[in-house]
Amino acid sequence: MKRHPSLRDLSSDHHQGLVHARRLVQVAEGTLPAPADSAAGVVHDFLHTWAEEINHHFREEEEVLLPAFARYGDAAAAPVVRMLVEHVRIRRMVADLQTQLAGGGPEPATMQATGDLLREHIRHEENVVFPLIETTMPEDALAVLAQQLLQYTS
Repeated sequence: MKRHPSLRDLSSDHHQGLVHARRLVQVAEGTLPAPADSAAGVVHDFLHTWAEEINHHFREEEEVLLPAFARYGDAAAAPVVRMLVEHVRIRRMVADLQTQLAGGGPEPATMQATGDLLREHIRHEENVVFPLIETTMPEDALAVLAQQLLQYTS
């Protein structure tokens, strides 16, 4: 899918999220290909990526992307609301995984639910939210957005 240059970095971030989502589901189902990592190892890797990248990605969308979109589109549109609610749900699941990892070990149901939701969330952003932003915002606003996103990551 051809993505507007202003959204390409955010879209690229999604690849790493999909990899982690798949691994969480596979380890929960016991289908992780050899060499199989332990559930704790997969969750640890995910939580590390969460802390270093995914949480920042969520904040970038919430603090830069969506406010820019709100100048031209409906911030209360169902796709935007779904995106934000899913951010909250994923954050709660991350907290659950952190607690489980520190306790008796991650629960398969939590790993499965986190992986499934993360995958569906990314697909929703790629297939619904980003196209909505690309068609709603004028080209000059998308160019400004690109600069704002670049400054946010610096």
